[in-house]
Amino acid sequence: MNRNRDWKLFDQSGCSLIPAMSPQHHYLLSHLIPAAAEAYGDRPATVCDDETLTWIDFDRRVGQLAAALRAEGVERGDRVGVYVNRSTESAVSIHAVMRAGAAYVPVDPFAPAETLATIIDDCGMEMVVTHQPRLAAFEKAAALTQVSRGVRALDLTARADELSALKPAEPALGVADDLAYVMYTSGSTGKPKGIMLTHRAGLAYAEMAASYFGLTADDRMANFSPLHFDMSTFELLAGPVVGATAVLIPEPYLRMPASLTEYLETHRVTTMYTVPSLFQMMMSRGAFDQRDFSSVRWVIPAGEAFPPAPLQELMKLLPDARFANVYGPAEVNSSTICDFTDFYHSGGDGPIPIGPAAPDAEVLLVDDDEKPIDGPGTGQLLVRTSRMMVGYWNRPDLTEQATAMRFGPDGRLHPWHRTGDVIERLADGSMIFRGRRDNQVKVRGNRVELEVVESAVGSLPGVENAVVGVATDQNGDHILVAAYTATGTSGRADGNAGEAEPVDTAGWRKALSATLAPYAIPTQFVQVDDFPLTPSGKIDRRTARTSLTVE
Repeated sequence: MNRNRDWKLFDQSGCSLIPAMSPQHHYLLSHLIPAAAEAYGDRPATVCDDETLTWIDFDRRVGQLAAALRAEGVERGDRVGVYVNRSTESAVSIHAVMRAGAAYVPVDPFAPAETLATIIDDCGMEMVVTHQPRLAAFEKAAALTQVSRGVRALDLTARADELSALKPAEPALGVADDLAYVMYTSGSTGKPKGIMLTHRAGLAYAEMAASYFGLTADDRMANFSPLHFDMSTFELLAGPVVGATAVLIPEPYLRMPASLTEYLETHRVTTMYTVPSLFQMMMSRGAFDQRDFSSVRWVIPAGEAFPPAPLQELMKLLPDARFANVYGPAEVNSSTICDFTDFYHSGGDGPIPIGPAAPDAEVLLVDDDEKPIDGPGTGQLLVRTSRMMVGYWNRPDLTEQATAMRFGPDGRLHPWHRTGDVIERLADGSMIFRGRRDNQVKVRGNRVELEVVESAVGSLPGVENAVVGVATDQNGDHILVAAYTATGTSGRADGNAGEAEPVDTAGWRKALSATLAPYAIPTQFVQVDDFPLTPSGKIDRRTARTSLTVE
């Protein structure tokens, strides 16, 4: 069977199996690119450094790589790794894998070979799309794998000429519940676990995001996030729904704040969707206030809490942009969205609300016995949405732990995702993220939410970011220790990161007493030059907490 551009399916005799559909009708993610090519043609699809692909170019490249994958034996339902540095090739690769009928599995290109080998074995991959910069690391990983038939590489660099001569493949036949991609996350144990998303879930997210943020073909969406981070799907999946341009940021720019802000200014980006720590880095060391960002209309911090002071500074620098807080683990992408622009511009303070629920999502607050909490209260958040994962790859035990089956108003059982996040619902119905259930600690017999303390410390004058953890003092007692970076000194290249003005810790404790119980106020404050980051650019709080010591 084949698929033509009128979106009819035909059997071998040429008889139509389904009615013709509009080119704008999609039920597989692999339909997005051909439809965009037809609708938007010579408009730019992706930009990376000096390379621009139009939608026609992008569609052709996707089809050619899909044809090569099929020729290599990739079949519907296979899992194919994408181990490529950020580039137009990386964007082409994920869509080509789906067009071939397989599910793409993005892998951090800078992860150790052992991590790649673990994911290859866990997911049963026999094919990985890669290119010359990553080939040596792939070969090292391949030697460590246990895949019975071995794992092969499709080297985009070595086969560039061959690929350019291939006849592009059309999207493979499939159904909406077929697996589209598997994203691996470290989880609380550090062992990678694969989150399985279907075409139905991915497309539901793409169409919801395009609609909520009013995306159009005139948008130029800055892509900060690596492929293995679920935030990347905003530009790479939601963008094609409306023909928006994905402005892919080469990795070196992410480490050079001034060059990064210049790149964003030059490319006239209209959306910025990334983690707060990157926004803070751009403001402190990227000459952000000297750039012309009048093109920006949406600023979307996500992935971690944004300290109020730098957030309000960012809003002053971008007075004409709208700001939204997107919440949702990769298992339930963007389950709540809060447009908080008016809240802060009208003088509001405190943590950013995470809700209400996003379109096509339902949220429920439950107590420790999973009984619903009506009205104001604090409990675990459960989420139900068509964007929800179908489970963790090869981990039915984890899938069961993360899934709550509850009766709906239709009298049927429906799966809900247990987020493990502690949420407080206020009297006005707004929801505040208060931490992770697995980040609750006991101090002097009292339960403390580490994220709540970190938010409070992060709001103190002169503090840029804070990480709070438990350490043992000389008497063997557990105490709270707050490590912090000072405003304007984090990550400075001049070697003076630690040379901030002395702080009044007594004054800090007095200020914290207005919002924290006495047992939740840190006993010690330790200034650090910087915090370790995860591959996605967020503060690696788990690593930072384990390194805390008593001084």
